[in-house]
Amino acid sequence: RVEAATAAAAAAEAVEAILSGVSEACCVKWEPLPDTPTMYADPDTIYGELEPQPGLRLVPPVRLLRSEWVVARAAQLRAVPADRRRALTLPRRQELEVLEPSAYYSAEEVKALPRGPRNAGFPMAVLAVSHSWESEEHPDPHGRTLLMLADAITTAQAIQVSKGPYTWQTLPSRVAVFFDFCSLFQPPRAKEEPPIGEGPTMALRAALTRMQVWYAHQLTTCFFVTDGNTETANDGSHTPYHERGWPTFEYHVSAIGKAITSSGWPQLVDVGLGVDTLFERGVPLTPAALEHLLESKRFTDGTDHGLVLSLYKKTVQCMIIGASRLIYSSCEWGPDEVRAFAAAWFSLCDRLEHFSLATNPIGPSGVAAFCENIGPGTLPRLKFLNFFNNQVGDDGLRCIAELLRRTPPHLPMLKTIRITGKNDTTPDGGRVLVRRGGHGEMFHP
Repeated sequence: RVEAATAAAAAAEAVEAILSGVSEACCVKWEPLPDTPTMYADPDTIYGELEPQPGLRLVPPVRLLRSEWVVARAAQLRAVPADRRRALTLPRRQELEVLEPSAYYSAEEVKALPRGPRNAGFPMAVLAVSHSWESEEHPDPHGRTLLMLADAITTAQAIQVSKGPYTWQTLPSRVAVFFDFCSLFQPPRAKEEPPIGEGPTMALRAALTRMQVWYAHQLTTCFFVTDGNTETANDGSHTPYHERGWPTFEYHVSAIGKAITSSGWPQLVDVGLGVDTLFERGVPLTPAALEHLLESKRFTDGTDHGLVLSLYKKTVQCMIIGASRLIYSSCEWGPDEVRAFAAAWFSLCDRLEHFSLATNPIGPSGVAAFCENIGPGTLPRLKFLNFFNNQVGDDGLRCIAELLRRTPPHLPMLKTIRITGKNDTTPDGGRVLVRRGGHGEMFHP
């Protein structure tokens, strides 16, 4: 725990050092918003990135594209011969703001976009795009990413994804799109280009040090334009998505805390695999695991390696280590995933009060994996444990009962274990749990 706290503090210092250095160089004071456990669930975190900032010469760090403009631009691109497409590829923000200011939503317009349903947590109509860059000068010089993105948006707005008895809603007809090349100011790519100016430079730096927000936020939707079905995956023209540093970071930071619920639309979509394919969310990586993974990935700027790792550490500090609620429902996790998550994170989650593995096929072995990672002092504040639709069986209930009868007491604050739904339990199994545990109200079929 001491090592984790030290790493989190170092991550915060690293990001703040970047901003401080830029502030000194430009003689501009910029104070980043504080990171809190609730910032990744608060819509104001997103809205704040779109507002003009006094410390940035009244320049908003980020602008969001209108989804209808993205689709129309792709249609224009598709209508011309391949040798004329370069003129219709996506412009940089500093150019697009001048040439087509109507391509962007204002901050107030983003706030006015309809939100998703209450049962899904009121998700925002904000779409963050994760993609690899085909070249250092332009991420999509041939427009292939633009075409894939536009097709994915229109398909997601038209079809409902189903799995078993569950059917997801469609993507809203209007969404605000975060696409880094158009949403952030871009530095000069050639020596003869003039600098972009003090305000835009500061806005770019500030946006880069908050990049995780667009992907990790629980209310945004993420489209990953992977190389699953593109002609660029193996033709040598660029480094594929999963071999790049920033996309690897975006892919993993997106899956830390987003809900998977059919009450709304899918908020995690691998475009390369198809919009109609539900995303399979794995166990969140520890910072050490991500650091090891990033060692084999390519960064255009080598200094970005430390930045993305710092951003990831800050994110898990807020979203996992500092969380009072962790919901990992409907992730298709089995015993191995439960064991991996518990071993990696439980010893750090001293503030956790509500933990859900609902609608995962973990079975009795998954419950055993959970229990074997609970020791004296582990999850000291846990009050609610959700095993709804987990096929735990009577053997799983016996594991829980055995855990709760240990001395010194394990999970001393636990009040409720939900074991309703498809759990293959019997009344006798439920009575064993209540009799042996005696920890307040226990739901059972």
